[in-house]
Amino acid sequence: MNKLAKSKVYRRVYKISSGKTKARPIKRLETKIVDAIRSSAGEDAVRLAGLMTRQGNVSEFEIVRSTRLDIQTVRNTLYKLHSSNLADYKRVKDNKEGIYVSYWTLNKATAKELFAKLQKEKLQRFRERLEAETSNANCYFICPSACTRADFTMAEQQRFRCDECGKLMMQDDNTRTIDFLREKVREMEAVA
Repeated sequence: MNKLAKSKVYRRVYKISSGKTKARPIKRLETKIVDAIRSSAGEDAVRLAGLMTRQGNVSEFEIVRSTRLDIQTVRNTLYKLHSSNLADYKRVKDNKEGIYVSYWTLNKATAKELFAKLQKEKLQRFRERLEAETSNANCYFICPSACTRADFTMAEQQRFRCDECGKLMMQDDNTRTIDFLREKVREMEAVA
């Protein structure tokens, strides 16, 4: 089995009729879409998006039947997707029933753009945290029970006592945190 098939990001394991499992490479775009949908609208939205991808224009009633969620949850989730421009819909009047039915479609191009935007924001937050950690190297204090962590000025205001448990705070060596953040920034810059 090659590296691509072993990778968790690039594979989807499915059962074959013989009972064996086989790794099948999936497109990187699918992972990006799922991450963008999950971060903007939640886990239920991933289920709905999977259904919209498979069937194309899907009515909200078909989504309710397929996912077994209540109509309010489905509509709320679909509106979250729509507010993030991840889903489009059209309303059609049903002549038999006399009601309006919305047909929903997933907007994959916007999902890819949203994923890139979220990654940039995440990278920026990591850079800001790295800057704060390096500028205040060894100036952090932590509770022995790991209740709270504070910089020098905050710890001084608290008289070096934990707000949660009242124990005396100890100086925190943040070199491992700095190394971790540098590695994360490097990883994200390599992907971007």
